Amino acid sequence: MKILKAKISHPKKQTFLISDLTYIKKRPWPSLIEGEEMIDPIEVIQHTISDIPRYGANGILYKEKKYSIYKGSSRVNAAVQLGYDAIEGIIINVWSISW
Repeated sequence: MKILKAKISHPKKQTFLISDLTYIKKRPWPSLIEGEEMIDPIEVIQHTISDIPRYGANGILYKEKKYSIYKGSSRVNAAVQLGYDAIEGIIINVWSISW
């Protein structure tokens, strides 16, 4: 398994499989593509997956994932483009964030 590691150490840092993440598919982080290290771990929100199947648009079965990205989708896109299977991140509590 190829893991994109964050340079900064964090006590709650863990490794997430990219296939387990829901993220916005957009332009990858340019400096990572150019070979620089990832400084901060991505920030992830953990979800509870329902036992009851849910359906999206046109009645298509909705594929729930355990995690979604709060901060760092462009870093995940860079990891995918560079061939990584996993990325380091931390789980955050969304309810403690002040808007």
